[in-house]
Amino acid sequence: MLWNIQSNVRNPWTTPNSSKDLQILYFPKFNVTIILNWQHGLPIMLNTLYVMKKEHEHGSKTRILLIQRAILEQPYRYTIKQLADQFGVNPDTIRNGFRDLKNAGFSLRTDERHRYGFVIDKPLKQLKDLLHFSKEDQALLHLAIDQIAQHTERAANLKKKLASLYDYQRLGYAYLRKPHLTKLDLLLQGQKEKKVVILRDYSSSNSNIISDRFVEPFHVSPPEDTLQAFDVDKKILRHFRFSRIKRVQLTDTDWQFEGHHNIMRTDPFRIVDNEQVLVHLKLKIGAKNELEERFPLTKSYITEANEEDIYDFQCNVNHNFLGLTNFILGFYHQLVEVVYPEQLIIHLKNEVNNMKF
Repeated sequence: MLWNIQSNVRNPWTTPNSSKDLQILYFPKFNVTIILNWQHGLPIMLNTLYVMKKEHEHGSKTRILLIQRAILEQPYRYTIKQLADQFGVNPDTIRNGFRDLKNAGFSLRTDERHRYGFVIDKPLKQLKDLLHFSKEDQALLHLAIDQIAQHTERAANLKKKLASLYDYQRLGYAYLRKPHLTKLDLLLQGQKEKKVVILRDYSSSNSNIISDRFVEPFHVSPPEDTLQAFDVDKKILRHFRFSRIKRVQLTDTDWQFEGHHNIMRTDPFRIVDNEQVLVHLKLKIGAKNELEERFPLTKSYITEANEEDIYDFQCNVNHNFLGLTNFILGFYHQLVEVVYPEQLIIHLKNEVNNMKF
């Protein structure tokens, strides 16, 4: 029985128009190609019988990899039947391949037309916040903002936030490296599964001690380089810097203090504190540049002042002025004025008086 290559529907045997000719017949269902030599209207000689079994050509493991590649390259392009036709196998074979992929940890889903694609794992979706954000992307978003709200205060603020985000990602690109992503994945897993994690060899600037910390991680913020967690040993809320954690170890211990978990505000100096204070500084260009480069998140709060080449920095910061104090004392010669609050001025004078050389 002969099968038509286009429709895969059984057709009557038809002869070529020529009295002496070659005819190539293809049987898609069986993956068989036959070349017949016709003479005087009859197939008097079978020249070649060539059988190409795709199942043999592609072993089961190779076929699964090829299916995976096809779906990755063109998500939601193929149905089971289309994949079966492409690889010359039964649809059940494709279903078995999907089952093997799921057993290996891959998630598949279909669209409304039953075409397949892979589901991105949730931790990877969160890690997308760390992907490189190019200057071209920034320019494109600037154009989009102008289309929506050109020459408005809200548009200007959005552009400042966008610039701050770009600078952070440019300066913090190290967080895309594997050790940092591994730590982040484990912290996110601990948060999702509500498990205690161990921050191995954490370097504390406050105590000047390197030690292990047993914590319940409840708020992970890569842009702020901050983990907010409940310290199981000290029974208090603490914040930790990702960059000071040598490695993270996930435990089987469930959270016991979830009722004490409370997400606190983080200032542009990456200090967690709900008792923030509004400050206003006037900066020269040198101080402005240093502040933006050392603390990229501050860029959204810097504007041009009325005086030429002078900039205003107005922002809520932690009430102990951590981070800001070091900046002011290090670049006081580039600082024009501490406008307010008075408590910041008093704090700076006390810090200077307590210095010992």
